[in-house]
Amino acid sequence: MAERAASEGKSRLLNDYNLYWGDIHNHNAVGYAKGSLERSIDVAREHLDFFAFTGHASWHDMPEMPGNRHMKWVEGFKVHTDHWPKTRKLIEEANTTSFVSLLGYEWHSSTYGDFCLIFPEHQPDLYLPDNPKELFAFAKDKHAFAIPHHVAYKQGWRGANWSVFDPGVAPVVEIFSEHGCTESDRAPYPMILHSNGGRSQSNTVEYQLKNGLRFGFVASTDDHFGYPGAYGEGVAGVWAEDLSRAAIFDAIRKRRTYAVTGDRVRLEFLMNGEPMGSEIPGAEGRRAEVAVVAEDAIHMVELIKNGRVIRRHFPEDTAGERGTLPRESKCRIQYGWGPWAALDLARTCLWDMTIRIENGRFTKVSPCFQAGPYEETLRDRVHQRSDREIRLTSFTSRQDAYLQDPTKSVVLSMEAEPNARLAVEVTEPHRVVRKVPLDDLVHDNEVTFTNVFTSESFIIHRLVLPEEYEAHLEWEDIVQSQGSSDWYYVRVRQHNNQLAWSSPVWVG
Repeated sequence: MAERAASEGKSRLLNDYNLYWGDIHNHNAVGYAKGSLERSIDVAREHLDFFAFTGHASWHDMPEMPGNRHMKWVEGFKVHTDHWPKTRKLIEEANTTSFVSLLGYEWHSSTYGDFCLIFPEHQPDLYLPDNPKELFAFAKDKHAFAIPHHVAYKQGWRGANWSVFDPGVAPVVEIFSEHGCTESDRAPYPMILHSNGGRSQSNTVEYQLKNGLRFGFVASTDDHFGYPGAYGEGVAGVWAEDLSRAAIFDAIRKRRTYAVTGDRVRLEFLMNGEPMGSEIPGAEGRRAEVAVVAEDAIHMVELIKNGRVIRRHFPEDTAGERGTLPRESKCRIQYGWGPWAALDLARTCLWDMTIRIENGRFTKVSPCFQAGPYEETLRDRVHQRSDREIRLTSFTSRQDAYLQDPTKSVVLSMEAEPNARLAVEVTEPHRVVRKVPLDDLVHDNEVTFTNVFTSESFIIHRLVLPEEYEAHLEWEDIVQSQGSSDWYYVRVRQHNNQLAWSSPVWVG
């Protein structure tokens, strides 16, 4: 069972909106990355609510490289152009009442930065001008978005050129992707994976918000293994009225969006009763309401005002001693590791795992599937047989693992009786069965190797209790002048270093 946000129920704070998860920036071999578009659609449909394919389309001011190595990109752009009619057809066919697929492409520029064009409806034209003014005019005519990407690179090195920023086509900005985090030059997840250099503080979202620009936040993967929604590379949460192209576009345009690095933290934020992304009248009293349901133990929830943290909440400050098994809890099952590549033993390992609960039931299963390794024919799939049994088929490898993490995982949300047990039966790569009383998992985890030394292993992690993964907060901020103009957003950090950022609210 892939996580379907609509099944989680209505928002607690945001009126009648539902939470949907998507990736609106990703790549495959229709360009110069890996994997077929058909595979990307299949992967996205398995664990996302919506996605936009944004193939590499053009780079008019691309620098030439020694040995003509830049021709890889030139040839990729030709592949994208030649495939455009088929791309349009596949994206249109993929759009259903239960899955939203959006057409898009990425426009690159050393001078102006990169933009992902995303269209609300079928779009026959592949328009590739050599300047942003014409690009934005085209986007406005088509009611499309042109969302800036990896903005914190230095200007001239594919960082954002904020002098041409146009909120009419860019209501949101990508704050996180596999490139790293562009919140500030001191934020976690520095930009170290590519050769575009580190973060320029004057190009970060924090700096530009202080300069008076207004935009919401999204995250998306920019994955090059044809794996939309890849864990750890960024996903967008959207609060929308329903799962349709029109509703998703409306939510993005109104900035009811937020960004997560990997774990799908449920985040709601209102200021004086208005949702994230809003612009509200000036007021001396500002009342922030925050609701968080994380996928792991929350380290802290922060309220940021004008770039400065003004409130912090640490759940462990008020949590009691871990005692007996609660009625509700979460448990992460993480699997992979495996042979060391240094010993020339790297391989792609197939997993077949059945997870059962006795005297309890599963209420939700959240996939945490990273992109690596690239395998065209293999899939990570969660098959929900009942609320007591789940079958997982997956694959892991040390080779080509994103950030050298050779593991994948699922997070189980559960309701259980005091005598409940969790049973994990692995038939691939080797047959292993582990049965653990949930009460034992309150205080300890269970590490299991599937075979002899260097073989793959899995961990049934310690339970995460409601007081650790939930937070419901109200904070007041009183200002001296009703006419002052300020902006606020919420940042959530879990103990496992997964983060979430709400879009800002502007007051005044």
